[in-house]
Amino acid sequence: MGDTRPLAGYLRMSDADLAEIKNLVKIGALTPEEAKERERKGVLKQKEDVIQLADRLLPGQPVVFYEDNNLSAFKRNVKRKKFEEMLKDMGVGSLGGVLAYDIDRLFRQPKDLERLIDHYEKPNSGLVFHTLSGQNFDLTTGDGRFSARIMVSVANKSSEDMSRRLKREMERMAYAGEMAGGPRPFGWEDDRLTLRPKEKKALDDMAEKVLKGDSVTTVMDWLRDQGFVGRTGKPFVRSSVQRILLNPRNAGIRQFRGEPLKDEEGNYVKGPWKAPWTVDKWLAVKKTLEGPGANRTKVGPGHNTVRSILSGILRCGVCGTRMVAANSSRKYPKYRCAKDAGGCGNITISRKHSEDAVRGLVSDVLMAATAQKETEEVGPKWEKAAELAALEKEFAEFHQLWKADKIKTTSYILGREKLEGEIDQLRGERAVALARPTKPPSLEVIKGGWDKLSIERQREVILSVLSAVMVSTGKGTAGGKVTRGIDHSRLTPVFKEQ
Repeated sequence: MGDTRPLAGYLRMSDADLAEIKNLVKIGALTPEEAKERERKGVLKQKEDVIQLADRLLPGQPVVFYEDNNLSAFKRNVKRKKFEEMLKDMGVGSLGGVLAYDIDRLFRQPKDLERLIDHYEKPNSGLVFHTLSGQNFDLTTGDGRFSARIMVSVANKSSEDMSRRLKREMERMAYAGEMAGGPRPFGWEDDRLTLRPKEKKALDDMAEKVLKGDSVTTVMDWLRDQGFVGRTGKPFVRSSVQRILLNPRNAGIRQFRGEPLKDEEGNYVKGPWKAPWTVDKWLAVKKTLEGPGANRTKVGPGHNTVRSILSGILRCGVCGTRMVAANSSRKYPKYRCAKDAGGCGNITISRKHSEDAVRGLVSDVLMAATAQKETEEVGPKWEKAAELAALEKEFAEFHQLWKADKIKTTSYILGREKLEGEIDQLRGERAVALARPTKPPSLEVIKGGWDKLSIERQREVILSVLSAVMVSTGKGTAGGKVTRGIDHSRLTPVFKEQ
């Protein structure tokens, strides 16, 4: 009696077909839905062909299908789940062989072929291997394995050539400032050239909030409140908001391989779309989000993601530890000296009433200061202009030396990277300095009110007046209890000048 084990039918679109379909989507010849339908039809056609192949070779032999649709067999970082499952089933002896439309549907990396050959080289394996190509790929024989290895090497070379051509074309398009495909970016219409007015205004508002000190989380909450959603119809998450804010496209800058593109003279390569921001504005946002101090991890003054106004500003009057907002669903939330943060755990205070008291105190101080001397607006200043100009001149001279073949390319690349890094650093600092609001926070509080400010801005205003607020013990507060009112004598402000 012959082998009755089922055969594996492996299905996958070829890398060339996938690349063609993706390119048609990029140029607008196909919608994403039409692309999926075309891919599915291609896989179903393969399935019909494999069934006919099985009926011709081994009539009545059952076929179990393993489908990795829309997955490359060439890219090393792509894991084909069904291919791995098929190899596992081969390893435990539950399959009688493999059928496929062509060998390049199974393999475009020689190492994957060798993993399957390991099963066919076992003594008396009796395994079947056939494709519709008609070539001898009998992996149980030396000649068949030789033929298979040659064909997979050819397929691998073809994929490498195609990948290299695509990368070269993308680089050419990037330097030429030509449009590439992809989903509609936030801020633009479907043509990816024209600004969408409502989203353009949102981009401007988002930049203003970041430059005033708001965190990405606060901007995310604001977008949600304004009714903006992502492409899937769901509210934006923090990572997607950060990507929107850091997108070089906002300043009209082209990207290549995820990086802002520069020409040989160090200037950004611009695209043909309308840009809502200037380059300096984008650099200011980028520097604010990614520069030194932007990724703070400790609760304390200036913390970027803290979600309560006085966390780290209030200090325990018993042990001096910074107090934090308790994660509590109680009706009367509190600040506490936390034992798990190194505190004594003996001090708590009402969150709402302590915040109201501190804000009232700061408002009084700012009002008094404003009454004594009207604050004058001072234009933005930056003290490193000469340093930046000198570096830019040095870069230009260095580039001319290389073009005149007076320095080696290796030395030029290393020197250029160093100079570009220093110039980018200073340009970012300049952009932040010139983009910062020129009015001191006191005027903003007095004119706009606390309720108009984000948590980060309220903290900034408080910290412009106070270094800390000490919280002493009070009746009924030990042991985690919170009073509904507040005894103002428990709060001792520590002013900046003290």
